[in-house]
Amino acid sequence: MTVTRWIGAAALFLIAVSSEAYAARQHRPGERISCSEVRYYVARYSAAVAEMYARNQGATNSQIERARRCLASNETAETGPQRSYSE
Repeated sequence: MTVTRWIGAAALFLIAVSSEAYAARQHRPGERISCSEVRYYVARYSAAVAEMYARNQGATNSQIERARRCLASNETAETGPQRSYSE
């Protein structure tokens, strides 16, 4: 019984380690993501969750600021130019 538990624990450990290694190979921290990707993840999760994930993955403050500018430019594009009507 003890050997079975040990083999099970080892298998779970190897699965966890291999999936983390695969994920690390798929995402390169130095790689820039596009504004459309930023908007996608913020729409899917939320700005706070997306920022937390980015920081956990090693994003720098300048990368976070760039992502915020993407969101700010998207809000301007969606609302269009501000118009003032005077009588």
